Amino acid sequence: MTIPNKSAENHLYKTLASLWWEFLPLSLSDMTMAAGDPIISTTLAHLPLSRLNLAAVGIAKSWAIFLESPIIMILHASNALAPSAQSRRVLWKFVLLAGGCLSLLLGLLPLPFIYETLAGKLLGIPANLSDSVRKVLIIMILWPFAIAWRRYFQGLLIYDGTTKAIAVGAISRLIAVTGILLWGFILKIPGATLAASALIAGVLVEAVVVTWAAKISGATLPPETKVLPQLPTNLSDVWKFYAPLATSMLVVWGGRAILVGIVARAQDAEIALAAWPAAWGLVLVIANATRMVQQVIIKNRELIAQRLLIIFALTVGIACSLMLLLVSATPIGAGLLFAFFGNDLELVERVRPVLWLSSAVPMLVAMQNAIQGFLVAQGKTQGVNHSTWAGTIILLVVSSLAVQLGMNGALAASLAMLASLSTEISFLGLNLKILAR
Repeated sequence: MTIPNKSAENHLYKTLASLWWEFLPLSLSDMTMAAGDPIISTTLAHLPLSRLNLAAVGIAKSWAIFLESPIIMILHASNALAPSAQSRRVLWKFVLLAGGCLSLLLGLLPLPFIYETLAGKLLGIPANLSDSVRKVLIIMILWPFAIAWRRYFQGLLIYDGTTKAIAVGAISRLIAVTGILLWGFILKIPGATLAASALIAGVLVEAVVVTWAAKISGATLPPETKVLPQLPTNLSDVWKFYAPLATSMLVVWGGRAILVGIVARAQDAEIALAAWPAAWGLVLVIANATRMVQQVIIKNRELIAQRLLIIFALTVGIACSLMLLLVSATPIGAGLLFAFFGNDLELVERVRPVLWLSSAVPMLVAMQNAIQGFLVAQGKTQGVNHSTWAGTIILLVVSSLAVQLGMNGALAASLAMLASLSTEISFLGLNLKILAR
């Protein structure tokens, strides 16, 4: 008979507990950030022209995030390069340059010729949504720059161990978003304009809070190590390190922006364009809670065995998937959805199946970010890039086929997202296996 090794079990539980303790403030920040989208959705659902505004904000935000996407991984780069003073300085210059250029590009989109070509001819956005989408884009011009700035300082805070400050920043953002939505709801401001104002105000407030927290905590103080041989020390080297990560996010969010265009061509396009962003926003509130496993792994990969880090990621994914399943498959969840969407029966009937089908998404996102963490920590960013391409190709192929076969648009998008994430994880796992040889 095998006698259980109680010492090994105790070590496992203590290690998982310590990782969860480190992870929770970071997770709270992502959940709080994602919670802004459902709050915006429920506000729009209780204002006039609710479906039109939900669709317009969903379309415009997908474009804004597409232009934000190259700097999404600044957080990971800031955390990974923080040990070197020279690498920090060079990355900061890169952040200012990249964020400024991307905001400039976003500012060009509302120009009549560019906008008419993109919205009408390429993506087939319905004419009744066009003006609202354009107004949202104009209001959100500073979005990429603010995101780049914020994520740089968040990375320094994670490296410094000051993770609670990140949660405080996210809560400040949620308070700003909620406050503006309440004010606009009382004054009956048009829904799309109100939502865009809340989004940009929230991210600007969060950027200010995390910058202030990094300054007063000492996270911005240069480390004693001036230069580390394996880390980039000039803009050219930073670009070589970061380009695969930037391209990966550009591909991911470019694919998701095109996905909206595919949903616009579904048989039920009018309701699908409202149901998909509303449902996916709810999914992301829970799925985003798992993303910070990547930062925990980057920080601890030299200190804790890979097997334990993977077990940790699995526990996070399972817990969050069960939460989403509870919302999608129980009477309590149905009641919350009716309250959330202003008793719009047709919208709720379209959203519930998407939530149920997407209940596996948090688990998939947890594993995706865990494996990415191992690869990024070892500078193997090309593996992340190749996996992203594979996943995005599957996303567009599956969604197009599903829409052509007559599936409703929101369900087609959800099925495609599951196929995409599964494919990306398979390719990431293959890259990790090759690296271990």
